[in-house]
Amino acid sequence: MNPSAPRVLQGLAANLLSEVMPNISTPFGQQLVGIAAMLEMMLAEEFDRAADRLVTENRVVRELLAEGRALLGEGCPTSVAAAIAAPAAPTLRVPDLQRENDLLRAALIDLHAAVEQAPGEAARAFEERIWAELIESTRRRQFASRL
Repeated sequence: MNPSAPRVLQGLAANLLSEVMPNISTPFGQQLVGIAAMLEMMLAEEFDRAADRLVTENRVVRELLAEGRALLGEGCPTSVAAAIAAPAAPTLRVPDLQRENDLLRAALIDLHAAVEQAPGEAARAFEERIWAELIESTRRRQFASRL
């Protein structure tokens, strides 16, 4: 048997809610058990999607950085060129993907600030694309269950 982490976490959460919580006598203790169960459910969901989310986001942000560099030319922040030149994560392990994501998102912040200062319709349209990705990246992080 090879149990998956999400199933184990979901089972633990269900056990906390159905078996442990009814045996806790104080409202505070029940609240703590309920929060622990919800956090386990959120961890299960994030474990299942984290690598895919980061791979997708890293690809999209790299594309935005390249397009932004072409749009701004010499006015592009140096962090953008450095992020584009940085190698992709060496593995699909979440910490490696997250380090790449942190680098790319920091450069995207610099690019966004530069695009906001750039004149013209092309800059405004590109600024909207950056906002659209920021909204989408927030959506990717939403949990089915909320505390």
